[in-house]
Amino acid sequence: MENKDTSVKKRLGVLDFFIILVLVLCVLGIGLRFVFKLNQPQDESFVSVDTEEYYVSYISRNVRNTVPDYLTEDTLFRFASSNDEFGYPFRTPTVQPAEKRYVGSDGTQYKVPSLPNDDRTDRNDIFGIFKVKGKLNADGVLQVDGSTNIICLNKEYMVRSDILVFKFTVVGITKAP
Repeated sequence: MENKDTSVKKRLGVLDFFIILVLVLCVLGIGLRFVFKLNQPQDESFVSVDTEEYYVSYISRNVRNTVPDYLTEDTLFRFASSNDEFGYPFRTPTVQPAEKRYVGSDGTQYKVPSLPNDDRTDRNDIFGIFKVKGKLNADGVLQVDGSTNIICLNKEYMVRSDILVFKFTVVGITKAP
């Protein structure tokens, strides 16, 4: 009888070396990413920056005639979506009767103010100004202080106070004197 040694010696093959190399590179990549992330400066785009006061002019169309009573200078308004501070009304807003807008067949837009016997006499168009703290960038976008919110021209915003939810469109941003 022959006595053969049936044990097989195990060796590492090319595929085993490749798998080990990939694992080592992954661990090294994760480690380097962690080290370099620690050395990067913090993103300061949404932290408190040197702020100034700005006047944000707005228009709100077709609102109830009681809304201007709640736009007083001592009322803090907040963004309705995030509850971050928006600003304070500056002066009493200008109120005009709401206008109906019609477009003719030639594309011309006609504005017709509400008449005393119209069904819209309880509606007004409001023109006003909010005083907002923030930083204006080169593109004309106002970054609100202490918030991730921005204010842009021709954009519609919804803000709220303790009593009123108010929607308006921004028509101007100027630096307060």
